[in-house]
Amino acid sequence: MRKITILAVFATVFTFGQNVNDTLVYMQYNLLNYRNINNFCTASNNNPSDKEGYMNTIVGYIKPDIIAVNEIVGDGGTAAKRLLDNALNAAGRNYYKQSNYTGNSSLTNMLYYNKNKLALHRQDQIDRALNGTTLVRLIDVYELYYVDQSELDAGDTTWLVCYVAHLKASSGSANETQRANATEAVMKYHEDNYDASRNYVFSGDFNMYTSNEQGFINMLGYSNRAVRFKDPINKPGSWNNSGGYSSIHTQSTRSSGSCHSGGGLDDRFDFILCGQELLDNKRGMGYVVGSYVAVGNDGQHFNGNITDAGNTSVPTSVLNALYNMSDHLPVSMKITTNRTMASITEKLANNYLVMTNPVENQLHWKMQLPVAGTLCVMDLQGKEVFTEQVKSSSEWYTRDVSSWLNGVYYASFTAANGQVIRRKLMKM
Repeated sequence: MRKITILAVFATVFTFGQNVNDTLVYMQYNLLNYRNINNFCTASNNNPSDKEGYMNTIVGYIKPDIIAVNEIVGDGGTAAKRLLDNALNAAGRNYYKQSNYTGNSSLTNMLYYNKNKLALHRQDQIDRALNGTTLVRLIDVYELYYVDQSELDAGDTTWLVCYVAHLKASSGSANETQRANATEAVMKYHEDNYDASRNYVFSGDFNMYTSNEQGFINMLGYSNRAVRFKDPINKPGSWNNSGGYSSIHTQSTRSSGSCHSGGGLDDRFDFILCGQELLDNKRGMGYVVGSYVAVGNDGQHFNGNITDAGNTSVPTSVLNALYNMSDHLPVSMKITTNRTMASITEKLANNYLVMTNPVENQLHWKMQLPVAGTLCVMDLQGKEVFTEQVKSSSEWYTRDVSSWLNGVYYASFTAANGQVIRRKLMKM
């Protein structure tokens, strides 16, 4: 594992690097009981070797740099390695690596990545709800960094943290509660571990029928606005069996099936959500507008098979592979890396104070590294709105600002050594 050295925030050495320009393709895919043989998904109707051939075709077409998957059999990691060897690193490809195996159920997640562009720094798991109960399936956390030698030599790099989940399936209040418990746990973990130098995505098979479900609200409407996730295509609504969302449905690839669910394309279960920083391209990576797609969905096969006549959204061989591989379609999107390195001092200092901006009724802030000091906020007339002593910690602070008038404010943090960081805030 490459050691990454982070320089002191107020170092006086200025190091400049070259521009980094690249595009990463992120793919999220439920593989449908890969190597999980049971009464309804058998070696005949869900043959593992056949699936590896289908996956080879799909990966060859999409060419993803990050592959987040669900529903690999929980066998200690053998199946995950077989997929790597027989489907991903095939047809002349030899650049995919996989994360470490984890699992607490019969079906597990996995993340694969292009080792020529990315490296895995660390990974973690979320397996408990906030009430202490065990989640149906654990949620994996993968922290990747972009491999650019000039940045690494300078003690810097671009980060992408990926949360990958397969939430409880089926309708009904009990299942909705399980999904809500899981996303609540993710958001608390995300808030507690949030790093203002990182980019964030949350992908998976969420099994949600509407954006009004509490589990979805937990992610997009979290109380701390600074850590909320966003739907990059901004398509809220009741997705289930609604023709108005036909172009973004991801299940089912077929109208009838045994191992594969039937019903045709009429659900949006599979998602890639982004942190605001990705949408704003503020931390060395940015979502490519218009790149988010349910691969193989042409918007014209609502409640039907994706292989029915007229679907030319992908080549025929890819369409057949998608139909046979899973009852879900993969979701993909593109992420640019495009940055000119500022000085290490400037970059880290700018990330040192994290604040909600714009702010509505509550202001949330934290110090990126533990440090004591004083936070002061003033209005445009220079009138002090509030001053607070900050202890040496990196915990989140919250203040009720509902009484503030809408407009521009200025915040300044003065550290014990006299260094000052300033922020402009917008109250809405």
